[in-house]
Amino acid sequence: MTKTNTIPAGRDPGRTLKQKVYHGIRDYFLLSAYLWVIFGLFVLYESVILAEQHIPFAAHGFALINALALAKVMLVIQDLHLFERYRDAPLIYPTLFKSAAFAVVLGCFKILEEAVLGLFHGRSFSESIAAIGGGTLHGILSLMLLLGVLLIPFFGFTELGRVFGEEKLAKLFFSSRDLAIAPSSPPPAAGDAASSSPERRDD
Repeated sequence: MTKTNTIPAGRDPGRTLKQKVYHGIRDYFLLSAYLWVIFGLFVLYESVILAEQHIPFAAHGFALINALALAKVMLVIQDLHLFERYRDAPLIYPTLFKSAAFAVVLGCFKILEEAVLGLFHGRSFSESIAAIGGGTLHGILSLMLLLGVLLIPFFGFTELGRVFGEEKLAKLFFSSRDLAIAPSSPPPAAGDAASSSPERRDD
């Protein structure tokens, strides 16, 4: 039984060092941009809520810093090949598993960040994490669940690229389908099919 080639995108051992560096930098900036959008939306939502209470809030810079830092952490974890058992599984399994695992990582990182900032400002741990879902276990788990759902499109796209190829997948999403999908060969005409069939010999 022939196994499907499922070498992760950007980690092909046949690539040169220059190609590996290029793909590593590209993956880092793509992941950073995606995380920046997610964190930026969280910051925007939080600022709107606080503005209704007449509380000033300006932490938009933290969204970019967190995105850059967490993107590096996520790529390092992926390089550890912790998800190898799901390489040949249906794509829904690695997509959901990675989304859930990295949602926990992002949630823990957020808790650590708030705790460090709170310590710097002389606040207790419970006071520091109050901004994360109210500081309750239910609120923190709800945040992680939301992060997991937001990560599903990213990992779904990367898993499809791993199987079908990044270039083909990019063409399917960002160019005409007529250009992305090579036209199949037309079926032979009836006369050609008849002429190509072996002649029947009479005994």
